[in-house]
Amino acid sequence: MFCWRPRAHVLAAALLAWVAPVAAAGDGEGTSSAVITVTARARGFVLGPGREAGPPEARVRLEQAWETGPLPFCQSFVKQRTDVARIGPRPDVPYFHVRWALPIPPENDTNLVGWVAGLDPEVWAHNHSPGFEVLPNGDVLAVYFSARMASGAAESAPDTRFIQARLRYGAEEWDLPELFLDFEGFNDQSALLWQDGDRLWFFGGGRGMSPWVPFKFAVSTNHGADWVLELPRLTAPAEDFTAQPIANAFRSAADVIYLAMDAAGDESFLWASADGGRSWWDTGGRVSGRHAAVVPLSPEGPLLAISGKNVSLDGWAPCSESRDWGRSWSAPRRSPFPGLATNQRLSMIRLANGHLCVVTDGTNRRTGESPPGWPHGPGPVVAISTNEGRSWHFKPLPVALPHERDRRRGTLGYATVRQAPNGVIHVLSTMTHPCLHYEFNEAWVFSPLGDMVPESEGGRIETYRETYPDGRLRVEWSARICPGGRYLLHGRQVSYHPNGRPAHEVTYVNGRRSGWETCWDAEGRILWRWKHEPEQNRSVWTRYGLGALPRIESTWNTRPLARDLARRFFGLQAEGPVRHWDAQGRLTYEGRFVHGQLVTPIPSPP
Repeated sequence: MFCWRPRAHVLAAALLAWVAPVAAAGDGEGTSSAVITVTARARGFVLGPGREAGPPEARVRLEQAWETGPLPFCQSFVKQRTDVARIGPRPDVPYFHVRWALPIPPENDTNLVGWVAGLDPEVWAHNHSPGFEVLPNGDVLAVYFSARMASGAAESAPDTRFIQARLRYGAEEWDLPELFLDFEGFNDQSALLWQDGDRLWFFGGGRGMSPWVPFKFAVSTNHGADWVLELPRLTAPAEDFTAQPIANAFRSAADVIYLAMDAAGDESFLWASADGGRSWWDTGGRVSGRHAAVVPLSPEGPLLAISGKNVSLDGWAPCSESRDWGRSWSAPRRSPFPGLATNQRLSMIRLANGHLCVVTDGTNRRTGESPPGWPHGPGPVVAISTNEGRSWHFKPLPVALPHERDRRRGTLGYATVRQAPNGVIHVLSTMTHPCLHYEFNEAWVFSPLGDMVPESEGGRIETYRETYPDGRLRVEWSARICPGGRYLLHGRQVSYHPNGRPAHEVTYVNGRRSGWETCWDAEGRILWRWKHEPEQNRSVWTRYGLGALPRIESTWNTRPLARDLARRFFGLQAEGPVRHWDAQGRLTYEGRFVHGQLVTPIPSPP
């Protein structure tokens, strides 16, 4: 889903040609003597000072493909106010909610027919190992590693890319996924998002580029609307590494940034930067376990690491501590969490009140077993520690989907946990059909309650607005503040282009879109329109071409039943007729989706 938002750096006169490497790049974990030019393909990005990495004989040079056209909708009309993000459910009253995080298609759409329903054709079928963050404006952003299918060859292929999706604060449904960033001709995988004060960091991995570029990074200061992209400057070429950032980054009391990454084999380690991300070094130590979760127990340390997968001590995940910021680690000891395997990742953060929060699975997917004496069942759990990990309070998650392929037991897959400004804990699960997004608070974790229907009515209606620097209206909206504090978009919301023309208009009813939703470019031309019928759990989406002629129309179920669980969720699943027209308005295709699958022949691409 796209919408215009003109910027000087995306309205360049011509598309820069892709520049091939001077010589083929070697394996990312080996050595390279080639000078490599890497082209970043994205909208809403500019290149920062770090455009080159490595010494002259192994130089990696970053260029950008300037693309005209609309920016991703996920980066458009992003609200900048942060005060409303602190509104939320009362912390002393249990709160739990779960929704779909991605639509079907493209989730697990190995036939790659999402474009038939009007979705961004850049989004592949297998989306996992995500970066995930709750932003200061309350929005939730996810950046996934997107591959054509769930296979090792597809995940290591050069046509992988990063895609994004955004949940606007107060809305029940995520925006449709779109391309975020693609390093053309190179493998892209394993994103990490980290909110560092007023700066949002993106770290992205990808094999086969250069040992001087084990990761790439970008920074946004406006909640992910615009980004500055750079290559890291290393003090030495990376060794003993796998180019996959994990899920934790943090800043120490000494103002050093630390970034967790997979090492070679079944270990993890930290990168560090003492100059705000301009230069980086390997801290030297290696901790047991791939995809390890690493958090500081205080701004002064020490660090606690719990293994993510592929190693165990008698079936339990190992944990270690470092008192020298990753230069060395204590001998691994048994943690109270199950050891994990392929397509699984434990995630841990330190909450605002100092408590530790872990989300993980109760079963090792490879063995199909839990460790001896594990009392919390086979499915996923959340655990809270109020004493820096010495003891934990466990609670099984009452809603879970099984792995997308074996479909045997509930899993969080590659899990990521974060905390919102209002204190609510958010979890993104993957490797299910589809990915799920959980919200809950500590009061719920420590309560006996299970699945809940969160409040969505009553309370009061508040109105809000934002302006451009010249005083022109940027966006106006209203929201319901429920009696228990929950914030839900409610009423008419209109965003405006800088020239004053309407850009996007939608009406919400208790967080759900209702009636007409329309997006226009800066000249007033319609780009797309939804007709939402929440009473029937149905929405019809029409994308337009020149002359306001329809090009694609598709129908969606907005309260779908999960394939592997008899429960309905807020989300999107293609359900019903789909039609295509040519540029002259002639009908060229009629098809039908059933439960997110195209059951009629695939049309020829336009």
